[in-house]
Amino acid sequence: MARKKSEGKLEEIADAAITCFSELGIRRTQMADVAKAAGVSAGTVYLYVASKEALLHLAILKVCARPLTGLPLPLEDPGIIATVQIFAARVKEVRHWPSFDTALAPGAKVEMETLRAIGHELYDMLHEARRAIWLVDRCAREVPAFEQLHALDLRGRHRDQLAEIALKFAGAAGPPSPEQKLAARLAIETVAWAAMHRLRESATNAIAGLTENGARETAAESFAVILSTPSAPSQAARRNT
Repeated sequence: MARKKSEGKLEEIADAAITCFSELGIRRTQMADVAKAAGVSAGTVYLYVASKEALLHLAILKVCARPLTGLPLPLEDPGIIATVQIFAARVKEVRHWPSFDTALAPGAKVEMETLRAIGHELYDMLHEARRAIWLVDRCAREVPAFEQLHALDLRGRHRDQLAEIALKFAGAAGPPSPEQKLAARLAIETVAWAAMHRLRESATNAIAGLTENGARETAAESFAVILSTPSAPSQAARRNT
């Protein structure tokens, strides 16, 4: 008699897969690791997914808020491109950056309050999508398609655009210098730590008394200060001095 499958158990296996892949990566994660984290046997895991690749697909479906109900089980691996496309679609769904987009428009005036607003938008997006980002950050080291999407198309492009916004705030023109791009990356990482990474800190390292709103406001203010601080001049300006 075939063993009965349940939607609840599928959700538990998906959550366990997210944890294991986020901590260990793809190569080091074994089906037995996921089974242990889910509190089931390895044989039970195979009732729900046909392979480790299918397990990664299940994890991406879960962190990208895709319904698991009605999936054909055991789930087969649709190929890494299909898995990456799910994450790419989710990025578009959670990207709520109206102040960022407005600041990039030609002729837009960028003030300190604009930078704070962008910091708030970035915080909210990273906080909401943190589990997906942790998972893809770890897996990008092993999957070039994830690396291209996450590190280059998303993080790199937003870094360079933020550097352009910082130039607007300063009333300067020309392409951002490498130092200005670094400042933009530091601003992003400041918000990322407050919105995401501090939540993975041990109880010993946690900041006692810090509220979610306090973290959000402090991160947005720090983000604005970093972007508003004069950075090294562009290469074009250097050549003219």
